[in-house]
Amino acid sequence: MTTTVKCIKCGEEKPALTAPPFRAGTRLGPLGEEIQQKVCSPCYKDWIAMSVKLVNELRLDTTDPRGQEMWLKQMKIFLNLDESSDPWARHLDKRVVVETLDGRTVTATLIGADEHRLTFSDFDGGLPAGFDTGANKGSGALARDAIKTVEPAA
Repeated sequence: MTTTVKCIKCGEEKPALTAPPFRAGTRLGPLGEEIQQKVCSPCYKDWIAMSVKLVNELRLDTTDPRGQEMWLKQMKIFLNLDESSDPWARHLDKRVVVETLDGRTVTATLIGADEHRLTFSDFDGGLPAGFDTGANKGSGALARDAIKTVEPAA
């Protein structure tokens, strides 16, 4: 295996993972090989930190197949392995300014993206009205169709 990789996440030539993150011969073996070939070690470490945040903030049960699928989907989006190329996924684990269709502006960290909503945490000024808190009061979700723009925070 090469010692560097042209990373699809950051676009730079950086050190490769020394081994695939998932064992060969398992159902995730091919994905592990793809990650080793396409994602640099620093970006994969960023995913590990993001995944801890994702599991904690969303109270994701990784023993449940639905939780596992959500974790895998978020990993593929975060590492740019998801072919759907969600335009807002590039902001995962970053501070963003969200502009809603009703004209509100909110600054927070984007921690999750699915087909129907975006999930945020670490809001400036507390959780704004209109965000669904679900089971966790530290994060809030907003329907995609209620969002006008998501841009990097200054």
